[in-house]
Amino acid sequence: MTATESTRGSKRFLVAGGSLLAVAGMLTAAAFTDFANLNLGGDSGIGGDNTRFNIQVVGTDPETNEPIPGTWQEANTAEGVAIAVPGADLITPGDTVSVEIPFRNESPALGADLAFTLQDRAGFVSDAEFAQAVRYTIALDGTEIVANATQEAVADLDLGVYAAGEEGVLSVSITLPDQGSVEANNALQGKTTYVQAHFDASSVQP
Repeated sequence: MTATESTRGSKRFLVAGGSLLAVAGMLTAAAFTDFANLNLGGDSGIGGDNTRFNIQVVGTDPETNEPIPGTWQEANTAEGVAIAVPGADLITPGDTVSVEIPFRNESPALGADLAFTLQDRAGFVSDAEFAQAVRYTIALDGTEIVANATQEAVADLDLGVYAAGEEGVLSVSITLPDQGSVEANNALQGKTTYVQAHFDASSVQP
């Protein structure tokens, strides 16, 4: 075989080898494929309306501040919403006045761990002597949970856990005790205390 023939044979081999590599590449690209997708949380996704957490208290008339049973409001501002306590503006030593405050867990699925506190009304200053004289009795659904207590003692009262949609009624009785003498009673004339009923709630998994 001449040198020329040997060279031509090599070229033919290289071309054939290149064709084989191309065929091998095509076979690799044609492999089977598959995949799987899982939608986390199902059709409703993660979160959504079930995670909405909302506590409401009884609605009040915007003009008279009287509670309107069967209606509800958020009252979720630092300023709060006024609720009338019949006779509170006329209280004298020996008197007791009261108000009932319906509340509910308006959340669609989450439970609510509720606590109750009597706190100072933001932006208002009470007369210290009068504030110290007043006493409070708190009842939950007719059961007394604290009696004849100062405002400071009505703090973080455990109201329990309320399931989604569950309601309760908190009664707040306000007493100005007789101070024991005419002089001590008269010293409270014209004085005021500004108190806010505060419901605090934390969500609970059902």
